[in-house]
Amino acid sequence: MLRHIVMWSFADQAAGADRAANVARAHAMLTELDGLVPGMRHLEVVVPPAHLEHTHDLLLVADFDGPDDLAAYAAHPQHVAVASFIGEVRTARACVDYER
Repeated sequence: MLRHIVMWSFADQAAGADRAANVARAHAMLTELDGLVPGMRHLEVVVPPAHLEHTHDLLLVADFDGPDDLAAYAAHPQHVAVASFIGEVRTARACVDYER
């Protein structure tokens, strides 16, 4: 099993919207990716609550059967569209993949 973790920080203003609106849009778009490819076993998208310390605005945790399934997810047109939107509104991205 392969775990894929991605965290993003968002710009205060981007693509005609403020940070909160872009985080909400990205959250909704990412949530729609659940089950996108057969080898995806888990998808969780989290907006950290404001009252808790955090360094990023949005977090994705996804589990895949293996690297080929993660590659299929990454290349899927629906994922590419989400990644394109987030690329327009983010200021930072961190990613970690590891075997479980």
